[in-house]
Amino acid sequence: MLISKAHLSAIIAFSMWGLFPIYWKFFKEVSPWDLFGHRLLWSFVTLMLILLYRKKLKELGLIWHDPKKRILLICSAILISSNWLLYIYAVNTGRILEASMGYFLNPLINVFMGWIILKEKIRSTQWPSIILATIAILMMLFQSHLNDFPWIAITLSLTFAMYGLLRKVTQVGSLEGLSFETCVVIIPTLIIWFFQPTTPLTVLTEISPMKFAVLTLSGIVTCLPLVLFAFSARQLTLQTMGFIQYLSPSFKFLCGLFIFNEPLATSKLQAFVLIWIALVWYTIESYYFTRKVRAKDIPLSE
Repeated sequence: MLISKAHLSAIIAFSMWGLFPIYWKFFKEVSPWDLFGHRLLWSFVTLMLILLYRKKLKELGLIWHDPKKRILLICSAILISSNWLLYIYAVNTGRILEASMGYFLNPLINVFMGWIILKEKIRSTQWPSIILATIAILMMLFQSHLNDFPWIAITLSLTFAMYGLLRKVTQVGSLEGLSFETCVVIIPTLIIWFFQPTTPLTVLTEISPMKFAVLTLSGIVTCLPLVLFAFSARQLTLQTMGFIQYLSPSFKFLCGLFIFNEPLATSKLQAFVLIWIALVWYTIESYYFTRKVRAKDIPLSE
């Protein structure tokens, strides 16, 4: 089989994330904080029902009593919830293209994290794609004005890259890990929500019953790609995950430009083109490397 389950899981996860702007824009009447709260609340409900059905609720207790796993997953929970909130804010304030910039930057960070922290090797034929992507990111940063500094892009990329690294080194199941992360964040979120001008029920006065029904699906919409991501992150190298992730920002870019008609400066378009060339190079190089390894019947490291 040319494509593994881990590769397919990663492709589906990042494609879903790339199309998320369409889903979250559907609730334009709702504030980013309320959307984040409902996303977390319905994710919590969805995950608890799944664990209950699979009789795996006790796994959460086992994780809690393992100090190393507990600390790592608490940190990953803070990272992913921060990423969720900022991303919803970016979508609902018309900054989808900047969000896509952040997720274009994220794979590059993953490659260097894999190289520096996990000692993953970079083949000489992979360096041209990495250099092209680096040039593109530097172009976007240097061409931004001081009052237009892409802080959303940088924060999104850093939080998700560090989340991916933590999930890779934490030896827990995809579903169990995500469930624990959600449990960690849900209580503080509900407490903060209590001191906000709105409550979880306020959304019922802002959107139609049909839209509210669609909003309750945010738990499934959120959990499915994260479970697939966590599964693939444990099987693939950070470098491979890094470049599959280009699917997500590419779809976000297309959504922002063609569906929601956000303006795109020529300088940023040039940077995006360089990134796409880098992705094509990396994909072709990986394909021929895989064929070469399979021909020699040598086990792949990923």
